[in-house]
Amino acid sequence: MDRVPLSSEELTIKEIEDYYLATERALRSFYDKSNTYFVGNTFDELESELNSRLEELNKATAFTVLAAIEAHLRVDYLQRVYNKDKDDLSRKFRALHNEKGSRVSLSEDILELWKDHVAKKSVVQDIRAALNFRHWLAHGRYWVAKLGRRYDFATVLTLAVYAQNVTNIDMGA
Repeated sequence: MDRVPLSSEELTIKEIEDYYLATERALRSFYDKSNTYFVGNTFDELESELNSRLEELNKATAFTVLAAIEAHLRVDYLQRVYNKDKDDLSRKFRALHNEKGSRVSLSEDILELWKDHVAKKSVVQDIRAALNFRHWLAHGRYWVAKLGRRYDFATVLTLAVYAQNVTNIDMGA
């Protein structure tokens, strides 16, 4: 069995949250009306630009959280396969790995098995829906996304913490 070399470089949810908070504080400080860089700008212009930067930070950090969720789920999948754990989910993962190896689909393979073995199946649906948001972001946002709800850093962070609690995968939240 070919093993995927794991980098151990996946970010924890806490690291991403710390980055978001530090960057948000830095942006608010930079866009302070007393900053001489903005001499000649109106308060409305300054506020509009700050809000635009904060919205982009929101999307970019939400994207990073969703990537971290995927990384943690994939690492869990591979570790269960490599460790030959004896629980039902691990056995199903090994069978899936024998069929598809490391080329499994997160949404259609890994999450489908989680849905069968996780007490709250709604978390799987929530992750799948959020992955549509990530897909939209990753492909340049060129179409009007029909997501069913608004996603931002706070909603995706909440999803990550919830997913961690339901799956017992340590994402460092």
